[in-house]
Amino acid sequence: MAEQIEAGDLLPPIDVVERSDGYRLIAGGHRVEAHKIAGRATIAASVYEASEFADEAAIRMREIKENMVRFELTALDRAVHLATWKEIHETTFGTLKRGRRSKIDREKLLQDSAAFSASFSAVAADALRISERSIFQAVQIASGIAPDVRARISEAPIADIASELLQLAVQDDARQQQIVNLLLSEPPAAGSVADAIAVLDRVPPPLKLAGWEKVSDRFSRLTEQQQDRFLDAHADAVDRWQASRMAAK
Repeated sequence: MAEQIEAGDLLPPIDVVERSDGYRLIAGGHRVEAHKIAGRATIAASVYEASEFADEAAIRMREIKENMVRFELTALDRAVHLATWKEIHETTFGTLKRGRRSKIDREKLLQDSAAFSASFSAVAADALRISERSIFQAVQIASGIAPDVRARISEAPIADIASELLQLAVQDDARQQQIVNLLLSEPPAAGSVADAIAVLDRVPPPLKLAGWEKVSDRFSRLTEQQQDRFLDAHADAVDRWQASRMAAK
């Protein structure tokens, strides 16, 4: 961004909100730092009245939306943003508790739109057009990986591999540090979380399945109806395979 500024490019204004003691930055921290690096003393800003961002939760939500829309986030960054969003959502609306409610309770909840909200996972999944399972896994990553470990791996390749992050998240804090030590050593003493665990436990590393083996294993666990749907979805590949087998005969 600093290079863009020095080249004469204009970046979007930052967003600030009025406060009694000055202005509070809402979105644009990266742009502010870029202007400093480029030696600029001023920056364009969109200024909002205090009433438009009355509390800290509103500001934090604006920051989250800014980062999730504007920047290409790693799986780790995305998980942390989603976990923060969940915290804000549940602080605002409370958590929906499972179980039966009386008819009066249900009607009151439905009538009071300020008190009723869908579960966080449903809200986030709808907003981001991804599955609720993906939301759950992201929150599991952010809540399971210790903050100091997150900082250590933030720029490492593992930061963008959700499956690796999930494996790391279920380990205790001390073990996470040991695993990361192996992953980040020079040269790396392990190529994956599973490999690092094998080193720590002094057991053979897990057998790595080829891509088709993973699909085959999952396919074998499907119901007949689900298998039929899978084959219908890949009918062209099935036809090609059958044709090649007939030609070989």
